[in-house]
Amino acid sequence: MGASGEPGRLVSESGAAFGLVPVADPRGTPAGGRARLLVDVELVEDGMLVCYLGRRVPVDAFAALADAYRRAAAAARPEADVEPVDVPGAGVRVAFVGSDAHAVTVACSVEKILDAEGAELDTCTFDVPRARLDAASHEIVTWLGDTDADRVTT
Repeated sequence: MGASGEPGRLVSESGAAFGLVPVADPRGTPAGGRARLLVDVELVEDGMLVCYLGRRVPVDAFAALADAYRRAAAAARPEADVEPVDVPGAGVRVAFVGSDAHAVTVACSVEKILDAEGAELDTCTFDVPRARLDAASHEIVTWLGDTDADRVTT
């Protein structure tokens, strides 16, 4: 897990960032006695923070992100070789739109209002070092190994 407790947070050298932050479910503990987790979606760019609270994300969406981050870090042209990842329930899309030998340009978008017709999006596009993408992938995999599948609502 990342130092900030956010598995797989992407941060650029300029300070732009994208993160899915697991948070406790304020509605309490379900019948099994385990706390459920929700996800806050954060976008940071040019001194602005946008946060969408309490969006439910299936566990396999984290696994799909980890796989995409790993493949994007390794691909010569991730913009051509790695499909965008849609995160169901969160209204999130992560796409790889450019690259050079050291960095990948990542475009993250979040629906302002889930399931709205003609949804408006908040977007953030920034360069992420390939090494950071690879590290983010490993953080997610480690976090998934430490998290029981029934703790995250699908």
